Amino acid sequence: MLRTVEAGCILLLLAMFFSYVIAPAIDAVSRRVRLGRRRRPLSRPLSIVVVYVALFACGALAWHRAAPIVERWVHVTAPAVIDRVFTGDRRPAAVDRLYADVPLPGRAKQVTAQATMTLLAYVEGEVRAALGELVDAARYVRWLAVPPVIAFLLLAYAPGFRRSALRALPHGHLQWRGDEYLRDVNSALAGYVRAQLAAGVIVATLCTTVFSLFQLPYAVSMGIVAGVLELVPVIGPLTVMLMAAGQAEHHAVALVIALAALRVVQDLVIYPRLIRRGMHLSSAAVILAVWCGAALNGAAGVVLAIPCAGFLSVSMRHWREYRAIEHLVRTAARRRSADL
Repeated sequence: MLRTVEAGCILLLLAMFFSYVIAPAIDAVSRRVRLGRRRRPLSRPLSIVVVYVALFACGALAWHRAAPIVERWVHVTAPAVIDRVFTGDRRPAAVDRLYADVPLPGRAKQVTAQATMTLLAYVEGEVRAALGELVDAARYVRWLAVPPVIAFLLLAYAPGFRRSALRALPHGHLQWRGDEYLRDVNSALAGYVRAQLAAGVIVATLCTTVFSLFQLPYAVSMGIVAGVLELVPVIGPLTVMLMAAGQAEHHAVALVIALAALRVVQDLVIYPRLIRRGMHLSSAAVILAVWCGAALNGAAGVVLAIPCAGFLSVSMRHWREYRAIEHLVRTAARRRSADL
């Protein structure tokens, strides 16, 4: 039951993300495309259908060409790269070469090398586990057809549903409060989407720089892929790491360490600041939410952590404001009663 609820929440989140991303294109089509002699604009549902047809035609063509490559990468290339990068008998020699020219005392160099070995062993375990989750999740790929359907309903009928829900509330303060609450929830989710897109652009730039420094082939293309895969927690960065390590030849270990350091900076410094600006959550709250999500349910928990934290933050703030206003109203009523 819990897994079903979790899967439903992820599908709903994907639908909302998809809605916010394509909403500007739908608005543009609705404004600029005119039909008939009177040049009437397209209705919103028809504008959504036009955008969907264009997107899915391009997506189907891209998937038709990429499907064999992706399947081979998941089942053949990725396991081979993991074995090559993390091979146990070659790992000490690679770490020794990495620290050969580092100006450290003998004992400090030995301790640092041992710590690096431990870190690589931990990363290997996480990488293999994440790859196993990716392979296991492949059988659920058909469910990715659900978010576009939900997104269509949200884009076409959410404004009308919102108006109907607000009319159901009593006139006055509650109706105004409900409208403000829905606006703030919408603003928080839109801020989350903007933060994710900004994180993708930043990661694409940083990864392109790192790949260029290591003189990898197709550094710019791989950097763009890294930015796109940043939208997929855990599995996306893992895929980028494996792709880069497969191209790095003799510098694979150093490249993995560089990407791991970039990941730490991205997760603990850059991403919390983006979320703080977009959703008005503190950096500590963002990091705590992500850690709690990862501890509770792995990659799925990471996906749901930030939107849930933003929703709870908005809900708690409006609840406190509502209680404060109700307290002021009751206090004023008691004072008027006492004066009479």
